[in-house]
Amino acid sequence: MAGIQDIAKKAGVSISTVSYALNGSSKVTEKTRARIQKIAAEYNYSPNLAGRMLKKQKNFIIGLYLNDFGGYFYSHMIEGVNQVLAKNNYETIVATGGAQTRDFIGQGLVDGAIILDTTFPDGTIRRYAEMGKPIVVMDRQLSYQNVTQVLLDNQHGAQQAVHALIDVQISYLVIVTGPKNSYDSSQRLQAALAESKKSIHLPVKVIQSDFTIAGGQRVASEIFKIKADTIGVFALNDEMAVGIINEIPTSLIGKKVKVIGFDNDIIGQYMTPGLSTVDYSKHHWGNVAAESLLKMIEGSVQLENQEIPTRIRHRQSLGEK
Repeated sequence: MAGIQDIAKKAGVSISTVSYALNGSSKVTEKTRARIQKIAAEYNYSPNLAGRMLKKQKNFIIGLYLNDFGGYFYSHMIEGVNQVLAKNNYETIVATGGAQTRDFIGQGLVDGAIILDTTFPDGTIRRYAEMGKPIVVMDRQLSYQNVTQVLLDNQHGAQQAVHALIDVQISYLVIVTGPKNSYDSSQRLQAALAESKKSIHLPVKVIQSDFTIAGGQRVASEIFKIKADTIGVFALNDEMAVGIINEIPTSLIGKKVKVIGFDNDIIGQYMTPGLSTVDYSKHHWGNVAAESLLKMIEGSVQLENQEIPTRIRHRQSLGEK
């Protein structure tokens, strides 16, 4: 396989010029960069990552750890992370938090990690942080050296949802929760209960579910049996809200039963009636997480924790204001 010296010889430039061109440096012109990249492609040149890491003390790869890879939410968040990293010449490894991929952090195979995976143990994160590895968490409150939190403002989002239901004149509030081990679910539930206690004097029922459409379908019959003039349902994510709406007669949605979800998933935007929801930018959340991690890597500084703002998307499932 051709090396950097062969490319420099054919291009008639120095080895350092080739290095600058292939690493995106502004020290070479775009014309020179294009010519060198073309020669490198002809030679099927692949940079020596081990040598690059030894020289710069980093390998320009970030680990992104997720619960799973599917769905509207993850695609937009991953795109937001990758957009920032690519601009800064970093690659992204997306993985679930299995023991082998977790240890990419400890072994130095990645320069830092972004974690949105509830199965990734706090103790393991602390251990890597103590080794000096920069980590951004998106799914838990964890104050520790070398760990920065970039969290969704679940509390404000839940407060907004409760007030959206109050505004449409409900007489009974139902809160449908996600899995017991979910940080987002517990934060939203606590905030919704606190806000309902403070703002309204209505009966409140909490129903445990699992953040899935099927979970929403299962609890719909329990909601439908409630004896009240108008029932306000706050499903703590959109998938459960969709399941609930699918099982209740359409003529009642937005009238007797008023529903709001959380996440603004694409399915809720196009169903009939449209699902009201707590919205936020998944893409922006990914951007901020990646920017925060790069600042930690480049500057070795402890950053302030950040929160991603939310807003209400009012659609037909809440009826008229």
